[in-house]
Amino acid sequence: MKRLLFVLLVSTLLSGCSLLDRQATGGLQIITNDKPSSVFLDGQYLEKTPFIEKNLKPGNYSLRIEPDDPDLTPYETSVSLRSGLLTVVTWKPERTPELSGGVVYEMEPLKNKKQAEVAFITVPDGTIIAFDELEKEFSPTTFPNLSHGQHTFEITLPSYETQKHTLNVVAGYRVQVRAKLAKLAGADEANLVPDTQEVAPIEQSTPPSAIAQPVATSSTSTQKKVFIKPTNFFNSGVESLRVRTNPNTESGTLGFAPSGTNYPYLGESLGGWYKILFEQKEGWVSSTFADVQN
Repeated sequence: MKRLLFVLLVSTLLSGCSLLDRQATGGLQIITNDKPSSVFLDGQYLEKTPFIEKNLKPGNYSLRIEPDDPDLTPYETSVSLRSGLLTVVTWKPERTPELSGGVVYEMEPLKNKKQAEVAFITVPDGTIIAFDELEKEFSPTTFPNLSHGQHTFEITLPSYETQKHTLNVVAGYRVQVRAKLAKLAGADEANLVPDTQEVAPIEQSTPPSAIAQPVATSSTSTQKKVFIKPTNFFNSGVESLRVRTNPNTESGTLGFAPSGTNYPYLGESLGGWYKILFEQKEGWVSSTFADVQN
């Protein structure tokens, strides 16, 4: 369900305060829907949810959301409160941390007061971000040069609950969206993505020539192959997966392997990455979107 979360300047949100208060305080809002919870900031009890406080001292805090239902799992995270701004947390507690999920919205000023942008950090990494009508990206990623006003986004990953929301963007500020996706109850554990998995965003400037074609392999070969699964990311019109020079997101890019193709498996797996033969070179693909097959 979409939620309209107004993350605005305090002059709009905290209009009940004096000008001096507005300059010296920050706001915090906690939403847990139909699961009432206690809110603790740096270990100090504040109130029950739904919670909103407009006169908090700016700074970095440890936030704990403790559901009234003892069968539900508490949640702890860090939040930053800034002068004149509201930090919003929506959280859905469940019986285990894996099944719990939500979003933290924070704002920070940009040097260019005419620009606006939204940055996404997710757990697990490598989720697919659809923002307005722009091309989809993998998290972590940032959408710059946005118009101020309402925008919609959707965060998806197979076997995880989708996060779909609407937010309000203000000129001169970056909205930092930190999302923790909840695993779907009853999902096949073998198909779930580890929360530590990292998949970096794909640059949109990659030319079509950089999208590799599958290496031809003999039909009689017994060598294992790596099958490239659907990624729901289209680069130059081709659904594909980045191939890296090393098994990490900081290494260089060899090219892109189209979804639905197979590549020779070189028998090495490291930290959620498979080593493949890609255009006669050794490369690595994320196991999030690849399977080893006989």
